[in-house]
Amino acid sequence: MRPTPTPVLAAALTAIAAADVTLPAAFTDHMVLQRGVRARIFGSAQVSEQVDVTLTDDKGAVLRTARTVAGQGGRWSVELEPLGASAEPMTLRVKGANEVVVTDVVVGDVWIAGGQSNMEWPIDATGPQAEAAAAISADNAIRYLRTPKVTSSRPESGIDARWTVLSPQTVRSMGAVGFWFAQSLRKETGVPIGILEINWGGTRAEPWTDLATLGAEPAYADRVMALRQSINDWNAQPTAQRDQAFTAAQAAFRTAAQQWWSAVNTTDPGAKGRWFAAEAPADADAWKPVNLPVRWSTDAARAGFDGVEWYRRTVEIPEAWAGKECLIELGAIDDADICFFEGRAVANTIAEWSTGRRYRVPGSLVKAGQATVALEVLDMQGEGGLVGDPKAMRMTCPDVPGTQVELSGEWLARTGRDAAGLPDVPKRPVRDEAPGSGYSDPGSMFNAMIAPFAGLRVKGAIWYQGESNAGSDADAEAYRTLLPLTIRSWRAAFDQPDMPFGIVSLAAFRQFKPDAPIHGTWPILRDAQLGTERTSPNAGTVTAIDVGDADDIHPRDKRTVGERLARWAMATAYGNQDIAWRGPRTKSARREGDGILVEFDLERGRLATRDGKAPAAFAIAGDDGAFVMAEAEIRPPNAILLRSAKVALPTEVRYAWQDNPANANLVDEVSKLPAHPFRIRVEADPIREQPAPPVR
Repeated sequence: MRPTPTPVLAAALTAIAAADVTLPAAFTDHMVLQRGVRARIFGSAQVSEQVDVTLTDDKGAVLRTARTVAGQGGRWSVELEPLGASAEPMTLRVKGANEVVVTDVVVGDVWIAGGQSNMEWPIDATGPQAEAAAAISADNAIRYLRTPKVTSSRPESGIDARWTVLSPQTVRSMGAVGFWFAQSLRKETGVPIGILEINWGGTRAEPWTDLATLGAEPAYADRVMALRQSINDWNAQPTAQRDQAFTAAQAAFRTAAQQWWSAVNTTDPGAKGRWFAAEAPADADAWKPVNLPVRWSTDAARAGFDGVEWYRRTVEIPEAWAGKECLIELGAIDDADICFFEGRAVANTIAEWSTGRRYRVPGSLVKAGQATVALEVLDMQGEGGLVGDPKAMRMTCPDVPGTQVELSGEWLARTGRDAAGLPDVPKRPVRDEAPGSGYSDPGSMFNAMIAPFAGLRVKGAIWYQGESNAGSDADAEAYRTLLPLTIRSWRAAFDQPDMPFGIVSLAAFRQFKPDAPIHGTWPILRDAQLGTERTSPNAGTVTAIDVGDADDIHPRDKRTVGERLARWAMATAYGNQDIAWRGPRTKSARREGDGILVEFDLERGRLATRDGKAPAAFAIAGDDGAFVMAEAEIRPPNAILLRSAKVALPTEVRYAWQDNPANANLVDEVSKLPAHPFRIRVEADPIREQPAPPVR
C-alpha cells in the first residue's frame, strides 16, 4: 500500500467561533480518562476568558472541579485531582462564554497504538480471528479513537476524530493488534481501556518524529535545516504564485500518470489483448467468476498476489439515461486502477488505496441497453483488491435521480502481469501542500496526528512499524538511531519522560532461504529494535518472527502480537512480576575450544526448542566475515555451544538472521516465547590477548 498524503487545515476542525470554548478530539463523548494521575483537560477559548471545568457522576454529584483563564492564543488547561478506575459514566462540563458537555466519560488506562499498516490492520481483515473478536466485543469499557490520515508542516491543535465504544457493530473497524492488546489488559486489570489509534500504513518513522528532536541529532540536522528553510520560503510566496505552481503540477502529473500506466501495460497481457473491449472475449473460458468487492488478502485465490487483475461485467443501462453523463462508483481500490466503459478508458487512479472511486462517464458513451464495464486493478504491495463497502459500488445518472445500477456482486476476473519491475509511482500534487507536509517529510504526521493530543495523560504506547525503514542495509542500520528519537519525541509530547513504549519486532516475511546462513535487511532492523530496548528505559521489544507470512507483509495472526504486547505491559508498566513477556536474550559469548559458547538470560525456565529438534538458524563466522551454518548444542540450563568444521576460529554469531527465519526454533521452555534474533561477537581470547609477562 502506498497512501497519498492529505494536508490538515491549520485551524482545528472542531472549532466553531473565535469566542467559543472548544475541546480537542481527546475530549469527546465516550472518552477514557487516565486513572491514578492528575487528569489534564485543555482546549481553546477567547483570550482572557474564564473557563470552568467540572466532572460529575451519573447522578450529577460534583467529583472534581477547576477554574482557569485562557492565555496567549486562547489556550487553556487545568488539572484535576487523580481519579480511581471506574466504568460508571461521568459527565465533563467545560463552561466559558458557551458550555461544552462530554458524556459517558470513564476512567481507566489510555494507550497509544502507533505505527504503520500492521498496527492499522483492522479486525475485519484478519480472517478467522475476526469472528473470534466479534464474539467477545460486547464490552463498553473498551473504547478506541481512530485518527484520520493527515499531515502538516507545523504542530496542529485539532484533528477530526471521536471516541467509539467497542461493540459487535464497531469492532470490525478497530485495529486488530490494539483490540487484542486491550482485551488482554481489560481481562488482567478489570479497568476500562482506551486505545488511541494513531497510525498510517506504509509510513516511515521520520514523519512520526518531531523536527526539534530530529534536528538535534547530527545525522538529521542538515535535512531538518533544509526543510525548515523550504517551509519558510513557501510561506513567503504570494497566493497567486502558489496557485500557478499547483496548476502546473497538476498538468505534469496527468502526463506522468499516462506515461506510468503505459509503462505498466507494456508487459500486461490484458492491455495487449484488449480485455477491456466492449465485445465479449473470444477466450471466455479463461475468465472466472468472482464476487466484488473482494479483498485479495482474504480470498484464497488471490492472497499474496501483487500485480494486475482484470474484471468485466455486463450492465443494463435504463432508457432514460441514454445520452446523459453518468457516474461509476466503486468504493476504495488498493492500489491503482483504470475504469473502462464500453471499451473506452474513462478514468484512472494511482496509489490512493483508501480513496473511494467516483468516475464520470461521458454522455456520448451512454446508450440504453447492455454495456460493458471493465476494471484493471493493480496492487503494488500489501492488501490488494476492491476494499470498500458493497453499497459503494453503483452506477447512477445525476439527471435521473432515484435510479441506479448495482455494481456489487458477480463479475468475471482474469489475472494479468505481476508487480515485478513496476516503474516509480508519480506523486499526485496536493493544493496548498507546504514543504514539510508531505507523506515522507520528517515531522509531518507528528505535527498533524500526535501534536493534537500533546499533554494528554496516557499509560503508554505500543508501536508496530519498521517495514518501510528496512529497504536497505543503511536504512535499517539508521533505525538504531531513529527509533529512540521517535520514542523521545512522543515522550516529550505527552510530558512523560519514562512513558512505557512497547515495540513489535518485525514478523517473518519473504521466502525462507534454507541454504543462506544470513540474508536480507529485516534482521538488521530487528536488531535495531532490540538495541532500542536496551538503550531506552521503559522500552520493550516483543518478538514476532514465529507469526509471520512468507507471502504477505501483513500476517493475519494479530492476536498473538497484541497478547504479547499485553504481557510486556503487565510485566513492566503494571509491575506484575509473575508474567513472562520475552524469550531468551543473549547474556555473553566466549570461545570454547573450536566453538563459541553463548549464554542466555531467561525469565522463567531453561533453553529448549519449539519442535524438540536441535537448535537451528545459527550462523558463525571468523575474522573474514564469511558466515556458515553452525552446529548447535544446548548446554543446560541456559547456554548453546556453536561450532563448524568450516570455521577454525569463530568470532561472530548470528541467530535467525533472515527476513524470514522459518527454521528459528529456540524458545524458553516454560513460557514458549521465542528467542529474539541477535548478533554477537566473542570476547577477547583470554590466552592470545593477555599482556606479555614483565621482564625480570
